[in-house]
Amino acid sequence: MGNKISVLVIICLFSISVYGSPASIPEPCDHPRLVLRAGEETAVKEAVGKGGIMSEAYSYIKDFSDNLLTEPPLERVMTGRRLLSVSRQALKRIFHLSMMYRLDGDKRYSERAVSEMLALCRFQDWNPSHFLDVGEMTMAVAIGYDWLYDAISETDREEIRESILNKGLRTSEGQWFFTSNNNWNQVCNAGMVYGALAIFEDIPEEARAMISKCLGSNPISLASYSEEGCYPEGYGYWAYGTSFQIMLIAALESAFGSDLGLMDGQERFYNSSRFISMMSTPKHNVFSYFDGGRRQNFQHIQAWMAAKTGDTSPLYPELTFHKDRGLVMNDEDRLLPMFLIAGKGIDFNKVPKPEDNYYVCSGLEPMFIYRSGWDNQNDTYLAVKGGRAADNHGHIDAGSFFFESEGIGWAVDLGSQNYNSLETRGIDLWAMDQKSQRWDVFRIGAESHNILTVKGKRPIVDTRIPIRDVWKKKSRKGCGLPMTSFYGGDLDSCYRKVYLDKKDNLHIEDFFIGGETKQNLFWTMCTEAEARILGPAAIELKKDGKTKILRISTKHYASPRIWPTTPRHDYDAENPGTCLVGFEIKNVMPHERVSIKVSLVPEA
Repeated sequence: MGNKISVLVIICLFSISVYGSPASIPEPCDHPRLVLRAGEETAVKEAVGKGGIMSEAYSYIKDFSDNLLTEPPLERVMTGRRLLSVSRQALKRIFHLSMMYRLDGDKRYSERAVSEMLALCRFQDWNPSHFLDVGEMTMAVAIGYDWLYDAISETDREEIRESILNKGLRTSEGQWFFTSNNNWNQVCNAGMVYGALAIFEDIPEEARAMISKCLGSNPISLASYSEEGCYPEGYGYWAYGTSFQIMLIAALESAFGSDLGLMDGQERFYNSSRFISMMSTPKHNVFSYFDGGRRQNFQHIQAWMAAKTGDTSPLYPELTFHKDRGLVMNDEDRLLPMFLIAGKGIDFNKVPKPEDNYYVCSGLEPMFIYRSGWDNQNDTYLAVKGGRAADNHGHIDAGSFFFESEGIGWAVDLGSQNYNSLETRGIDLWAMDQKSQRWDVFRIGAESHNILTVKGKRPIVDTRIPIRDVWKKKSRKGCGLPMTSFYGGDLDSCYRKVYLDKKDNLHIEDFFIGGETKQNLFWTMCTEAEARILGPAAIELKKDGKTKILRISTKHYASPRIWPTTPRHDYDAENPGTCLVGFEIKNVMPHERVSIKVSLVPEA
């Protein structure tokens, strides 16, 4: 731990040397200075007027804002230890209402937004004990203050300024997010920069100090993206962390005319747009490793990425999703006005499909992804991951895989469970040591994942599994992973191969040597299909009129098994429509060499 902290301190000191002292932070432009300067509304309105998806997004924002006009302001209602759901609603309400005022000029929107802001400012606090709550609340109130500046009375401005300063900025002192390498860093730093920029002229020295501190801290989280753009916390947290990173960049650029060097050399961040375009499947599911959701949402923040890089192809799967499902938003719909701002210069009718069907990344959570096409929901999709369970939001899923074909999730991941549902039952979700309660949660632990385990033994959570071999040929598409350290000495060695053959049939090969004692092992796969044991080496899987056979080939004795995914504990969530299938490999003798091959093939 000491070495890790030392590295973070060095990074912070280096960052401060790069981005300069507070005195080097320039004066921002006049209000409105956050994201959308005065006069830039014209281009947004012109883009909306052309119809299509921009018009749909505008209608979404308008309908939401119109419905708010008669709703009471938010109240300070905690959910467990969090105020976060209120902070997120506050950000959505104020951002949407303020956007409508700037586009339509209707004072009903500005008046409603101001009443919301004053109600928030009269909360006793914004819950600094869980600082994400403060980060999002500060951003919400800052946007309203900046965008509606001329529509707010001086008396109300003073009250709002005081809250941004005392309930927002000053409560950041000593907070751990400044040295974190995850989404907290991005969200909280963004919120603090928004607060400092909103009231800059009233507290110039304090605002400069805060902005300088955030610019020194933020590169720590940027370093967690792999060179290829992989975001270690997965699909859902990419949407969260990356969206707020974009909000931070956009605010700096609008207020100062540049990002003050923050994103110099950060191609890995921009590469993450490619990562997220490969995380959704042809059937609009998601490779839901770690604490991620299982279904695709419209990742509207990709419009900013496309506008920034000039490569619109990562938008293609989002537009395909929109065509099939409509404007289904994720939790970041509170930031939807950014889609109108970023998308105003994009011709959404001329977005090309991505040229590559493979994605391979190194970094904290290395992975291999292949999809056979971009236009058909029956296309084949395979994803495999390495990595480490003890990373932020991690599951015991190194070596696991996701496989979809013919529109069926033959091998899936159950994803996350609501945190509050576990925390209120006394589960400590955030300790990441080997004996943590976290690993007892069914969706998080080894039992629910598509891996090989030693019966009665928990894999090692603090080991990092790399991807060693990659195959990108028509005859073999997949990767190999050295898994030995995952078993912590319970196996002498283990190597796993996961790949598709020339007909896109799935194969998993495990080569291992037994440990010091005789053991039984489980080979498991979570599926959305109905399962039936056919014989001593085969399991039938059926769904939506499609059938595949899971076959095991090994010289060792293996027994086919089907397990329910019903809760193992009273705190576990239900998992309807899924089951676990696989094989028990019995009586592996000490240091015995064993090879098994499991194939998922069409019905004979």
